[in-house]
Amino acid sequence: MSEDEEIFGKRPKEYFKVTEKKSLAFKISCLYMGFMAFIPLFLAILGFKRIYFPGAPTWFFIINLLLGLMMMIGAIGAYNFKKRGLYLFVSTLIVDILFHLSLGFQELDAIHGLYLFIGLALVPIVPRWKYFN
Repeated sequence: MSEDEEIFGKRPKEYFKVTEKKSLAFKISCLYMGFMAFIPLFLAILGFKRIYFPGAPTWFFIINLLLGLMMMIGAIGAYNFKKRGLYLFVSTLIVDILFHLSLGFQELDAIHGLYLFIGLALVPIVPRWKYFN
């Protein structure tokens, strides 16, 4: 018996019991990730129609569109148990936040989305991390 086992006891092999691979909570968290990806896509479409920020340059909406597409690809990858998908979603969400903050926009929907993602969407994903490739 090692010194750690004497102090802490024997460690379980499974910290989280997973009964289903894709539970309802996991599907809802992936749907939430898809919804968060839809927001930059929707803002880009409104921007191209000059409804949203009519004076903004076109490159702003193109970058929003690309970030939204990358977030959508990441959400689909996370639903299919790909670690790259989850990493892509989180990194694109952070880049979207930094992009908006660097331009001085007061819209903080992506920051709220990040808080909700960390607080709610990761809860059903963490126990299933062993299924991710």
